[in-house]
Amino acid sequence: MIRITALIILTIINFSATKNINIDNELNNITILYLKEDYQAAEQKLIDLSHTNEPTQQFVFNLELADLYLDKLQRYNQAESIYNSLIEKFPKHKDIADIYYRLGVVYEKQERYLAAAQMYELVATKYYKSKYAPDALDAIERCFKKNYQDIVAKIDGFPITRIEFDERMAYNPSAYEKFSEKQKLLDEMIAEHLMFKQAQKIGIDQTADFGKRLAENRKNIMFQNWYQQEVVNKVKVSDREKKAYYKKHKTEFVIPEQASAREILVKTKEEAESLYKLIITDSLPFDSIAREVSLAPTKSAGGDMGYFRRGTHPKEVENVIFKLKPKSISKPFYSESKAGYLIIKLEDYKPKKERTYKDVALEIENRLRSQKIDETFRTKTEDFKKACKLTIDELAIKENRDTIAVIDDIPITQANINEYLDRIPPFYRAEFETAEGKKRILDQIILEKTWLKQLEKEKYWLLNAVFSQIDNVRRQLLINDLRKQEINDKIFISETELKSEYKRCLDEFKNPKQIRAREITVASESLAQEIRKLAISGKIPFDSLAREYSIAANKRVGGDMGFFSAGSKPKAIEEVAFKLSKGQISKVIKQNDTTFTIIKIEEIKEASTKPFEDVKTILQNRLRQSKDKELYENYISGLKNQYHIETFLVEEPTERESPETTPSESNMPKEQK
Repeated sequence: MIRITALIILTIINFSATKNINIDNELNNITILYLKEDYQAAEQKLIDLSHTNEPTQQFVFNLELADLYLDKLQRYNQAESIYNSLIEKFPKHKDIADIYYRLGVVYEKQERYLAAAQMYELVATKYYKSKYAPDALDAIERCFKKNYQDIVAKIDGFPITRIEFDERMAYNPSAYEKFSEKQKLLDEMIAEHLMFKQAQKIGIDQTADFGKRLAENRKNIMFQNWYQQEVVNKVKVSDREKKAYYKKHKTEFVIPEQASAREILVKTKEEAESLYKLIITDSLPFDSIAREVSLAPTKSAGGDMGYFRRGTHPKEVENVIFKLKPKSISKPFYSESKAGYLIIKLEDYKPKKERTYKDVALEIENRLRSQKIDETFRTKTEDFKKACKLTIDELAIKENRDTIAVIDDIPITQANINEYLDRIPPFYRAEFETAEGKKRILDQIILEKTWLKQLEKEKYWLLNAVFSQIDNVRRQLLINDLRKQEINDKIFISETELKSEYKRCLDEFKNPKQIRAREITVASESLAQEIRKLAISGKIPFDSLAREYSIAANKRVGGDMGFFSAGSKPKAIEEVAFKLSKGQISKVIKQNDTTFTIIKIEEIKEASTKPFEDVKTILQNRLRQSKDKELYENYISGLKNQYHIETFLVEEPTERESPETTPSESNMPKEQK
C-alpha cells in the first residue's frame, strides 16, 4: 500500500512538473537559440522537452524538433520519421494538415516528387481550409513538372522533364531554333545538376562560410515575402480617401506658368544696344552672339536658361521675361543682381494649368499607398520590438565598448557593426563610420533581429514561395562555390603568357587614324557656298551655322559627327576629311544632287598601338575565359563518368523529310558516359 501510494505521488509530481512547462516560453527560448545559430543546443533542449507524457507538449516539441531537422540541419530522414510518428499518434489533431504539408516539403527535398505531390494534393483537397492549402496547390504544380512523363534526360534516375526544358528555352526562344542549340542547353542543365550533386557530395554545404551566406539569403527572402504579404498587400486606398486628399491638397496639383528663354549679358548699355540692333536688323542668331560675347554662365549653351517657373531668377529679370511673347526679344535693360545689361529672348511660354482629379488619381493613390505602407511597417516592427527584451548602452559606441546592446540575451557587438559596415559599398561607407552612422546601423540590426525572430516563430520559411526561393538560392550557391573551388581558383596566368598573347593579337590593338568633325548639310549648292563663306569669315561659329541651316540629324548638337575612322562615313566625305588639318573647313562636298556638305575638322588622333600595360587586363580576362572554359569542360567530362546519364532529346523531322526511324527507335535513350 505504501509502495502504491509512493508511485501515485511520484506520478502526480512528474505530471505536475510536466504541466508547469510554459510552452510559449520554451518555444521563445528555442527561437533565441536559432537566432544565435546554436542549433546543437536547440536540438538537445527539444529532445529533452519532447520526452513528456503530456500530449499537447509532446506534439508541439516533437513538431518543433522535426522542423529543426528539416529547415536548419537538413536532416530530412529524421524530420520525416518524426512527422510520420506524429501522424500515427495524433491522427485527428487540429494541425494534422500542417504535418502532411511538411511531409510534402521533406519528400520534395529528397527528390521524391511523386510522394511530395501526393502529400500536397491531400492538403489541397481534404484539408482545403488549412493554412497551407494555397501553398500546397502551388507546390503541386512544381512537383508536376518533375513527375511529367515526357523526359528529355535522366541523371542516375533524376529526371529533367520536357516542361522544365521548355521553360528554360522560353526565356530566349530565338536562341534555341537549331537542334544543336537545344542539345547545348540540355548539356548545360545536365552539367548544373552534376555540379549541384557533387557540391553536396564533397560537403560544401556543411562549411561555416556557406551556412553564413545561405542564412543571409534566407533572411532576406523571408523578409521580402513577409513585407510583400503582410505590409504591401494589406494596404488598400479607397476612392473616398483619394478624393479627400485631392480636395485638401488641390494647390499641389497646379502646374505654375513656365517660360523658356535665352539671355545675353554685357557690361555697358552701349554694347547692349549695339548688339540689340544687330539681332533685330541683321537677323544674327541670338545663340551665336550669346556664345561670342555674353558674360552670363549660360554663354556656352548659347544663353539657354531652360524652362523655369517664377521665383527662379531675379525679380527684375522675370518681370521682363513673363511680359514677352514667344520668339520676341526684349530691349536691353539693367539687372542689378547680375551687375550688367541684359537682352532676353523668350523661346516658349506655358500658362498655369490645374490638373484634374482624373489626371492625378493614380499619383494620389501612390502617395497614399506609400504613406500607409510606411505606417504599417513602422507599426508592425514596433510590435515586434515590444515582443523582445531589449537593452541599449547609449555610450557604448562613443566609448568603443564591445557590447552595444542586448536583445533577448543576444549581444550586439562592435564586431556586428563592423560586419555590417563591410557590406556597405566603399563610396557610402564613410557616413556610417561616424558615431551617428553606427547608431543607424545598430537600429537596423535591432530591427532585423526583431522581425527575424517573429518570422521564425511564424514558420515563414515553410511558405511555398519562400522555401522554393531558398532552395533555388542554395542550389545556385553550391554550384557557384564548386565552380570557384574546382575551376576559378585553379586558373593561373603568367606574365609570359600575357606577353605572348599581346604579340599574337597586336593588330587588334592598333588604333586607326580618327577624326572628329562637324558638318553642315543643305539641299542647295549655292546655299552651301554662302554658308561656307560665313564659316570661313569666323563671324558666326561653325556649330551655330549648323544649328541654323543644316538639315542633317546632328544639327541640334552643332553638326558634331563625333570621332570616326576610315570606312565609317560616306566615301565623298572621307576623301576630303582625311586630307584636312585641324581647324580647316572643307570645300563644298557634293554627295548627290540634293545633298551638299561642308565639314570642319575639330580634332585628329593619329594611328597608334595600345601599349601592353593598357591592354593587360583585357588579355588577362581573355586568357582566363579561355582557361575557364577548358577546365570547366574537362571537369564536367570527369563528372559525367561518375553518373549514368541518358538523353532522350530527338530532332523533329521537317515537313520535307520523312522520319527514317520508327517511333520506338526515336525514343530510345542515348547514353553518355
